[in-house]
Amino acid sequence: MPVVSRGYNPELDFQRVMGFLRDSFAETGSLHNWLPPRFENSRAEMAAGTRLWEEVGGPEPRIVAVANPEARFLYFIQMDPDYAYLEEEVVGWIVDYCTSQKASGEELKISVVALEGNPAREAALREHGFERGQVYGILRLRDVDTPIPNYRPPEGYVIRSVQPEEDFDRIAAAIRVVFGHGEWFTGEILEELSQASFYRGDLDLVAVAPSGDIASFCTFRMDPQSRVTELEPMGTLPQYRRMGLAKAILSEGFRRLAKYDPTLLYIGGAADTLEANRLYEVTGFTERYDYYHWHKTI
Repeated sequence: MPVVSRGYNPELDFQRVMGFLRDSFAETGSLHNWLPPRFENSRAEMAAGTRLWEEVGGPEPRIVAVANPEARFLYFIQMDPDYAYLEEEVVGWIVDYCTSQKASGEELKISVVALEGNPAREAALREHGFERGQVYGILRLRDVDTPIPNYRPPEGYVIRSVQPEEDFDRIAAAIRVVFGHGEWFTGEILEELSQASFYRGDLDLVAVAPSGDIASFCTFRMDPQSRVTELEPMGTLPQYRRMGLAKAILSEGFRRLAKYDPTLLYIGGAADTLEANRLYEVTGFTERYDYYHWHKTI
């Protein structure tokens, strides 16, 4: 059956893309497409510059590929592996679309991010003049059957569920410190995220110091249909590090998550420092894959 492409309509297509991502992972186990929590988390950025490829001719059109931006001129590709022949067409569309958005006389660098180990995508990118650049990010996986460690917080520290009205502004301030976000990152953003389908209050955790300060935080975002779960965000304030809080809060999160029977647990933007890698290894996130920028200047 023929495949055609068209622009993305958030109101009509959001749930259809989520279904496509769920089905793709369930059928193939491939990590080369985004997993549902990441797409839902980024839905506000998906409207402009996103395109769908659909197989038509059946009872209903069926999504087989998506090109979506994370930022201006920074793209990801989601692809049904049975339609890998579309890779070159999708990359070509990204180049043409970005070129159409370029200001007169502007030198433009287009970036497509791809997880390592995708020969069809890499061949299509090279065919269109892209070259592989630096690592964009790291994907870490924890086998859901891995035994849960029994790390506990230091004496006087308490791990509990987030209390939205009391905690969101304080967590936002902690996130700004840990990740260097600007003042734009507020409790209102966390409030908005708490309305997403992946949010579970009992999987949104903080470690509280004896002083009452939030010392560490983590959120497990679980897609309710696929039970694919993303650990995001996770962090500990500098003055509370090297006390075992990160290990303790993750252990509590693993215990709470287990009752939902998750199908996959991953960190989509893992850090690559000595301390972070040690934490991942001792808490079971032992599998690692790298995302790479592929650049083309026009």
